[in-house]
Amino acid sequence: MKITAFAVFAAALFAANAAFAADADKKEPEKHTLTLKTGKVLQNAYILDKKPNGITLGYKDGCMFVPFSDMPLEYQLMFGYDAIKSARYERKLGDLKKLAAREEEARQARAQKYNAMENKRYKDNRINLQIQKVLRLEKELEEAKKRLDAAEKTDGRDRTDIGMSSIGTSQATIESLWGYGGRISTGKHNAAVTNMLMKEVDSGKVKRDKQAQDVNDLELKLEAAQRTLDALLEKSS
Repeated sequence: MKITAFAVFAAALFAANAAFAADADKKEPEKHTLTLKTGKVLQNAYILDKKPNGITLGYKDGCMFVPFSDMPLEYQLMFGYDAIKSARYERKLGDLKKLAAREEEARQARAQKYNAMENKRYKDNRINLQIQKVLRLEKELEEAKKRLDAAEKTDGRDRTDIGMSSIGTSQATIESLWGYGGRISTGKHNAAVTNMLMKEVDSGKVKRDKQAQDVNDLELKLEAAQRTLDALLEKSS
């Protein structure tokens, strides 16, 4: 079946006429110039929405909700104000607002309770972690002191026997490190033996100095960790 150009044109013309007729049936909203009790003037005002307690009006400068109580009597009559329906509607709105307020209050109470629990959990976790840190530092300090004490006992005693066993008949001796600063005396002027013993003394001193520094550092860390723990416990009480 072929569609002629005339048929297409006729169909388009019919659609255009139908649209024009539909637009013609649409009525422009009735517009008014309203003067409210407050003295505000609404020019070209027309109804957008109507509720039992008032009307939302569009007007020249925008739109606004106007309660019937703000309208002069003549406008209340014109817009069909019913005082009983308005009172019922206002009471219903009030009940809804009270319900919403109670729900919001309950929500805030739940949120506060949850936040308090989370805050306590966070504080308890920080305290537990800090306690573990203090205990770890105490253990590390105790072990460091033991190592330092052992080194002092070994290197602070007279080293004569060690020297004798090392050089045989040279009769070399080493005086107390702590009493004489590591000076060495030998029965014979044996430079190689002297150097060997001096290196041993120097190595021991460096090791002890490092261990003493470790002890001092751990003591400072432990004091700081204990202060932090005391502060956390005070805040949580």
